[in-house]
Amino acid sequence: MKKILNLKVLLVFGLIFTFTSCTKDWEEMNTNPNEPTEAPATNILAYSLRYCGDSFFDDWMGMNNFLSYGGQVSKIQYIDESRYQFRESVVNNAWRDMYLTMLDLKKAQELAAAQGNPNLQAAAMTFQVYMMQMATDMWRDIPYSDALQGEAGMTNPKYDSQQSIYMGMINQLAEAADLFDPGSITVETDLGEGDLLFSEDPSTAVIKWQKFCNSLRLRIAIRISDVDAATAGSIFSKVFGDPAKYPVMSSNDDNAFLWWPGAAPYKEPWQENSQTRDDHGMCNTLIDTLKGLADPRLPVYAHPNPDGEYVGVPAGAIDGSFDMANISRIGARFRDDAAGFTPFMRYCEVEFYKAEAAMKGFNNGGVSAEDAYVAGITASMEENGIEQADIDTYLANPAVAWNNDINQIYFQKWISIFKEGEEVWAECRRTDVPLMGEAVGSPYQSHNRPPFRYPYPTSEYNLNSANINAVTDNAGIVDYFWGQQMWWDVRSNVH
Repeated sequence: MKKILNLKVLLVFGLIFTFTSCTKDWEEMNTNPNEPTEAPATNILAYSLRYCGDSFFDDWMGMNNFLSYGGQVSKIQYIDESRYQFRESVVNNAWRDMYLTMLDLKKAQELAAAQGNPNLQAAAMTFQVYMMQMATDMWRDIPYSDALQGEAGMTNPKYDSQQSIYMGMINQLAEAADLFDPGSITVETDLGEGDLLFSEDPSTAVIKWQKFCNSLRLRIAIRISDVDAATAGSIFSKVFGDPAKYPVMSSNDDNAFLWWPGAAPYKEPWQENSQTRDDHGMCNTLIDTLKGLADPRLPVYAHPNPDGEYVGVPAGAIDGSFDMANISRIGARFRDDAAGFTPFMRYCEVEFYKAEAAMKGFNNGGVSAEDAYVAGITASMEENGIEQADIDTYLANPAVAWNNDINQIYFQKWISIFKEGEEVWAECRRTDVPLMGEAVGSPYQSHNRPPFRYPYPTSEYNLNSANINAVTDNAGIVDYFWGQQMWWDVRSNVH
């Protein structure tokens, strides 16, 4: 259901104070007694949700990089990023934006705790983990245990291993899950108007955040399931062992979508980009897949070209190898609506997690892999407005019907999470589904997969050189993109 942001919520954005560390003298000299220096925790949550959507689900990060690496969208003009030719300023900005937003969420947690609002505290903790997983899945080893402590004088944080970061995130989500208390909502313990995900119905908002938190626990468990099955299985057992205390997303009404107001400056980022740019088309990997399966989501995901055909372009294509006018553009639901949505997480993903858990012997509440697989596809179809008759036809397609192959789960999940750029790329690295090679126009031409990781920012080499050099030197990272696989990436013979 589309969330309508009222005027009061819009005004939240204008009241935000962004927290950054500074020296005591600087703060004293620059304090204006007529302006507040501390924002309500709910305002900070709003700012963080909006800033994440604007910074990591936009054209620069989501479209130029992640979705191209994951075979869903590719550039058709200025194709550098799709060919892995990065811009230092973009990398530096991504690192800065990630940590500033996580710092804001830390402030929101502290303020909410001081105000005796465990639900708001838990929501801020949940979204901080959401962003931390994005961060470590982009760069692998990053500052974690020493991070976000600039105000305490920690200006050169050490880098933690990705494995230890994942263990920390698991613990933080477990703590958040135990903090949520949807049964005792008062004015003092609700989430406020800064909840831009579920505030349309305040009576259920805390429950939906609770479901988001526990579903994120499943995402993390599945991500590490091939490298640490014991820990992954224990998370599933904990969540599904007490479904009343740890509910997960159970319908598309639970989707964690940020719906944009649609008026400047709060327009959906892809639509806003489309008003002045025409740099992106559909990747042939996704288009050819949808066509081959007679998938009814094809006209939702993509526009036909002027000839009425659906045509994709290879990721990182070579200049002159395609006719730009012939390439399908991104579909109306995903790019043409200024009041459109940014998808942080979907209900269909939870069903695919259950399906994979069944294949791996984890406790998933007793659902068979086939039933969860069908439920995941059905949820995605329904989210995209597909009629039941067309869903039934699709499920009966021999190329889609369940045949007890875990790769079917991976493949259908990849189709279903369109527009979740970093998640698409992460799952492609974890599963090798779909199997993708290096961009055809890449200047490197010595690799057999898209990048394993994102480059570290030059700002870290300049400002935190001892700690970043300790990581990069020990790991032998001499290649920006392929120098080191993620801890959870157990693929062999990839380079």
